[in-house]
Amino acid sequence: MKNVSSKEAQNHFGDLMHQAVKEPVLIHRYGKPSAVLISYEEYERFLEFEDLYWELKAKEASSKGFLTKQKSEEFLNSILKW
Repeated sequence: MKNVSSKEAQNHFGDLMHQAVKEPVLIHRYGKPSAVLISYEEYERFLEFEDLYWELKAKEASSKGFLTKQKSEEFLNSILKW
């Protein structure tokens, strides 16, 4: 992963966009990690993993006695009919 300062990121943003297609670019501000520049394809993969994560968390919650999505919707609909 390439590391750059925020000043360098400002001055060479176009070059860093090309670099981000190959690998993420870590941007430091005041010497601390501040942001990561990634390709759109990498971002899409991240969103897929995020969806899978929340799906697993929902299944886990359901197995521990929390309501499923369908049961939650049925409950909310019954309340709204009052």
